[in-house]
Amino acid sequence: MPEEHDILILTDIPGCGTAADLEILYPDRLKRLDFRTEKHGVSVLRQYRAVVVQVNHGVNLPKLKFDALDSYARGGGQVICCLFEYAAARGLRLSKTHVCDRMRPGIRIEAECDVTRGFAVGDETWWFGTVSSAPDSLYENQMVQRQLFGVSETGDCRILATSTVNGGAVMVEEQVGKGRIVAMDLLSPGRPYYNSHGSTNKYLFAGNIIGGSVRYGKQYPNRWSYDEFVEQMRQLASRFPQLGIVNDGPCSDGRAMWSFELGDPAKPTVYLGAAVHGWEWENAFGLLRLTELLCESPGIEGLDIRDLHFRIMPIQNPAGYDAFTRQNARGVDLNRNFDLAWEELPVVQDVATPWDYNYKGTRPASEPETQAIQAIIDRHRPICAIDFHTADYIMLMPHRGDDELCGAIQANIQRRLKDRYLAQAPYNGPYQQVNMDRKTEREKMPYLVCYAAECGAAAAFLVEMSGNRDDVHAMVMNTDTVVEICLASVQECLGYLARK
Repeated sequence: MPEEHDILILTDIPGCGTAADLEILYPDRLKRLDFRTEKHGVSVLRQYRAVVVQVNHGVNLPKLKFDALDSYARGGGQVICCLFEYAAARGLRLSKTHVCDRMRPGIRIEAECDVTRGFAVGDETWWFGTVSSAPDSLYENQMVQRQLFGVSETGDCRILATSTVNGGAVMVEEQVGKGRIVAMDLLSPGRPYYNSHGSTNKYLFAGNIIGGSVRYGKQYPNRWSYDEFVEQMRQLASRFPQLGIVNDGPCSDGRAMWSFELGDPAKPTVYLGAAVHGWEWENAFGLLRLTELLCESPGIEGLDIRDLHFRIMPIQNPAGYDAFTRQNARGVDLNRNFDLAWEELPVVQDVATPWDYNYKGTRPASEPETQAIQAIIDRHRPICAIDFHTADYIMLMPHRGDDELCGAIQANIQRRLKDRYLAQAPYNGPYQQVNMDRKTEREKMPYLVCYAAECGAAAAFLVEMSGNRDDVHAMVMNTDTVVEICLASVQECLGYLARK
């Protein structure tokens, strides 16, 4: 089997958005084939490791040789097809449900397997699109979702996901000989535009089949309040005696700031934090997931995490997290408030006042949150400090650090994230793989990571990721990415320490 072009999209519109998206996800691996005019018998299909089928116009269905897909699967092939052609081949009823009362359709996971990896039975996520040629695709009363009815679950066939609207099957797995056909609704969700509710996970399940997209990610049911999040931290600590939970003092609204502690404090420290800008909240769940994994599997990926000490503060700005604001309860941008180069930071507003976008406070480290984080850094002098934010994928580098180590971490992250997820850059930007290809020049600013670098962190950096969503529809992708970035950093830091 050739290494290149091992994925085939069999469609009546080779220029469709699905083909374009798959080419971004799997560059140099995708072959487009028009089943209306090109041969697609089993001898052709056997050249590919996976075949994606999408019939866009029903009048073209008779030209699709579904019996060839059956034969291909019987020999061990992996077929991903839309519901329309699968329904026709299996004698099922296809339903298109148009929602006119602004109810967002979703899917409910009914089985855990490699296809649904990242989700548990009962998890729900949005899954819908908008009516073709609607005058405004953002009108929520234009939403549509496809389902199948009449599916008989047997030893060879099971329903993987059902509609939250009417209980119809939205994802079906059928074992066919040595291979399988997985039918899923790929026509309702459109391209996964930035912060899309209905299509964010459009390629996640197909990606699990083709390339194992999800490795560590986990769906969380809700965006918890800060107090609820802390309760989840306590519950996690109660499960693992080696995990401590630390009260780091009050924040700007008077509530306690909490962090995890794992490992021997005499060992080199890794500091991990998120949501210092309160509205950039999703990565906090990624750090919660990471902590769970480190406790469940101390030798994860063969790494000996006993050689490190972890301080993990998932929510560094409790008040901003709850209020969904960038600033803390006093209107201060905490990541402009650290005691380094504070005086040099220019004031970009006419008169600097609280709640300005970059308001840096009245003096360096004026805020209790900043003081708490600085105290951790002062006490442990971490070898690595990562501050997770959300905007677009990029590493922001502080004014000093070990360039070789930081470069190795970036390369490790790039390898891990390759061909995994598709996202649109913010502000109607281009579609791209989730990656960490960009890295800024070093600069000295009153940032958390700059303060850590000044205190000796060999690898301190700020990570921007896609986020700022208003619910958990991208949670699996975000938690997976956070874990991978952290594990890449741990792996390279352990190698760095071994060489010293």
